[in-house]
Formats: sequence, C-alpha cells, structure tokens
Amino acid sequence: MVTRDALQPLVGRRATLTLAPGAPGGPTVTGRVLGVLDALDGAVVTVEPDGAPGTRQTIHYHHIVAIAPADG
Repeated sequence: MVTRDALQPLVGRRATLTLAPGAPGGPTVTGRVLGVLDALDGAVVTVEPDGAPGTRQTIHYHHIVAIAPADG
C-alpha cells in the first residue's frame, strides 16, 4: 500500500499503478494522475487511463500496491 506522500508528486504526470489482486480495474493501470483526494480512511486517486481519453477511474489508496512514473 502506498502513502499519500508517494502519490502527490505524480499528480499531472503519467504513472503506472500496480493494484492488489481483486482490485477493480487491475492488475495495472497506466495513465495521467489527475488528482489525489483525502478520504477519512486514506486517499483516493483519480486517473485518466491511457487509451481512454476523457474517462476517469478512481482508485482507493489501499488497492495500490506500487506506483511509478511512466513518462519519459
């Protein structure tokens, strides 16, 4: 599970999120991180997945096993 501090620097950049088994949209999602919102029990990440412009996917932080920059 990643922390909010690890997510915040990637806002506005492309990243690959590795998700926990059984997480919606998994096992990985690559796209532009649009924002990180605080939640009572952690954080929620909003991603615009590659290949699906204009769509949004929200992922609760406890589903994210790892996150890494995907832009050049």
